[in-house]
Amino acid sequence: MRNWLTPKSVLAAAIVLTSLPFIDQAFHIDDRIYLSTADNILQSPLFPYDYPLYFEGRLAKDMASHSHLPLTSYYLALVKAVTGSEREWIYHVAFLVFPVIAVFSFYDMARRYVRNGLAATLIFIGSPAFLVLSHTLMPDVPLLALWLLSLSRVLRITSGEGDNRDRIVLVTAVMGAAFMSLLTVGLLLLIAAYLGSRFWNSLPLHHRGFWLLLLGGPVLLWFFWYTRAYLHYDRMVLATVFLYVKNERVAFDWSELGLRFLSFVLNSGSVLLFPLAIWTAFHGRHRTRIALLLFALSLLWFWIFVEGWSFVHTALFALFCSSGVLVIWEFVALIKDGRPERRLLFLWYFGILTACLLLYFNGSARYVLLVLPPVVLLWVKHLETRVKDRYLVRNILGTTVLMSALYAGLASYADYHFAEIYRKNSSELYSDYKTEESHVWIAGEWGFRYYMEREGARLLPRTSQEPVPGDIIIKPFVAFPWVTLYDGDPMTSLLEQRIHRDEIPLRIMDFSSHAGFYSTGWGLLPMSLSTGEPWEWFNVYRVEQEYSGPAPQEQRWW
Repeated sequence: MRNWLTPKSVLAAAIVLTSLPFIDQAFHIDDRIYLSTADNILQSPLFPYDYPLYFEGRLAKDMASHSHLPLTSYYLALVKAVTGSEREWIYHVAFLVFPVIAVFSFYDMARRYVRNGLAATLIFIGSPAFLVLSHTLMPDVPLLALWLLSLSRVLRITSGEGDNRDRIVLVTAVMGAAFMSLLTVGLLLLIAAYLGSRFWNSLPLHHRGFWLLLLGGPVLLWFFWYTRAYLHYDRMVLATVFLYVKNERVAFDWSELGLRFLSFVLNSGSVLLFPLAIWTAFHGRHRTRIALLLFALSLLWFWIFVEGWSFVHTALFALFCSSGVLVIWEFVALIKDGRPERRLLFLWYFGILTACLLLYFNGSARYVLLVLPPVVLLWVKHLETRVKDRYLVRNILGTTVLMSALYAGLASYADYHFAEIYRKNSSELYSDYKTEESHVWIAGEWGFRYYMEREGARLLPRTSQEPVPGDIIIKPFVAFPWVTLYDGDPMTSLLEQRIHRDEIPLRIMDFSSHAGFYSTGWGLLPMSLSTGEPWEWFNVYRVEQEYSGPAPQEQRWW
């Protein structure tokens, strides 16, 4: 019986137990984009982005300037080709391969860094960022999985334990990550820094050739991919991404940089580890006092000077911010540590922080997911070092595993209900308002758009003049609505404001409670507690007259 209780069997059971309750989660946030690209791949496999795209109500003639490479969508296309299904649970089952790769690879790394590798990996599984995002079809967890698989193989090979199979796995993982995201530049830099700091001078010449080819392969892949895109689309597709971020999102404004840094701190202190657990290992005489002072000052500042924040939400901000400061402080302290393994964690954490500041136009829990492994490893290592009683260490680790699982489970439960809002209401709204004489138009994104279009609704672009009197226009409140030519009197009249009432105490995307797990555009707090206000609602309008003004020119940078 004991043979069944191996660490990997325990980890496999943990993955199943944390995934099965959410296996039929509705398609959510940007899942629709990757599913649409997968549909196009089945029609045009060599040009995955060669189809017209409406995004946020604006038209692009193709999707070539999408910031991610298409491996995620190729995998979705394979799933659809094999199963011929659009059922949500089938895709979520297929995507379980990525959490499995991530967890087993992290365990392989954890055993090299800490004594309690199994407990560290269970904490990793119970991270809200990992658990919530593992229930989506977006590339965040797949990319993390390939990063961890690559780095775990690097550590095995450089320690002398690796064989040719590990080299093949390493090359496959690095190239897969490269064909998924340009962020894999960071992975290449991490591998290069680790090799250079420890092994390069002692490596035989033929071994150096392998590592140079490994690091150069993704660069050649990107060169080929974007040269091919330039020849096909007659433009530099990455340049249009830069213009969109720079001009429309104002990504390089100092206030925006400050907001993204604050978001990174808040996410570091809230969605990577259970916040109160952070203080058990990341502490010290001066840093703990400063963190407590920061907690008190932020609590006082918000309570006195900031309107619209209740005491509960202010307290959450203070807790998340002070906990995040402790996390950053511990990584700053690694500057003095010359050991290559610790230096790897330092470069990993601050490399992703730099990417979050310079490459994104808002803050999000999605963007900090890649720093989860170094945070967990450093936290467990510090706990083992600073708490001398091993029995107490095991008790703290066990308590943290349980609290993290509960904390992440509640976050996943809230996310599941958030996604379900659009699947449930789309069917009801369309059946209530569709008639033979009129069309139903929508102005919103995410799962709302996916399920409304699946029902038969039509997307209403910002400059469209197609709706006629009697048609219906439906807008969500949270799911990225946009302004159309038919907004306001006398163009339309409000027929109904359908409020979705769901008494979920924990919110992850909610204006009233300042929750913005997926984007700071909805709130500063990665997670928050409900104020009792409606979470999401849908405004239903009837078109009263045709638009008769001049056709507006669409202004966009993509």
